[in-house]
Amino acid sequence: MDSITEYIAQLPGLVGIFILMLSSFLIGYFSGWWLQKGKSRSFIKKLKGEVNAAKSQQKVNDIETIFTEIKPKIVEVVKQTQKEIVNPEDVLQKTRTSFVTYTKDKPKLDFETIGVAHSFERDDLTKIDGIGPYIEEKLNETGIYTYAQISRLTPSNIRALTEIIDFFPGRIERDNWVGQAKSLIAY
Repeated sequence: MDSITEYIAQLPGLVGIFILMLSSFLIGYFSGWWLQKGKSRSFIKKLKGEVNAAKSQQKVNDIETIFTEIKPKIVEVVKQTQKEIVNPEDVLQKTRTSFVTYTKDKPKLDFETIGVAHSFERDDLTKIDGIGPYIEEKLNETGIYTYAQISRLTPSNIRALTEIIDFFPGRIERDNWVGQAKSLIAY
C-alpha cells in the first residue's frame, strides 16, 4: 500500500516531466519542418528559374532546323567512312601478314627415365594430393598411369609435364607428387 501512495505522490511530477518532454519534441519537430520547408521552397524556386532561363535560350524548335544544321556533319562522316572502307580481301591479307605466327613445340616427357606403362596397369592417381579426376585424365592422356612413373619424375620432366597438362607452375613440387607416389608404392 505504501508503494502505491508513493507512486501517486510522484505522479504530478512525472506528468510534468512528460508534458515538458512532449512540448520539447513538438517544438523541435515543427521548427525543423518549417526550416526544411523554407529550404525546399528556395531550392524549387532556384530550379524553376534555371528551367525558365534554359527555355528562353532554346533556339531550335523544329526538325527542319535541326536537320539543316546536322546534315553537313553527317555528309562529312559518311565520306570519311567511305574512304576508310577498303576491300575485305585486302584487310584479310594485311591481317594475315601482320599476325605473328608463333608455334611452340610442346615439351616431351622422357619416358626412358620415368618408364612406360599401359592403361591396363593404371593406378588410382587421385590418391595423390593435388591430383583430381581431371588431372588424372590429363596424365593418362600423356602416358602416365602408375605411381612408379610419378615417383621417377625429374625436375625437367616436372617442367615438361606442367606445360603439357597446363598445370600451375610449381604445384607438383609443392604438393610433393613424387614423395607421395613413393609412399603409395611402399604400401
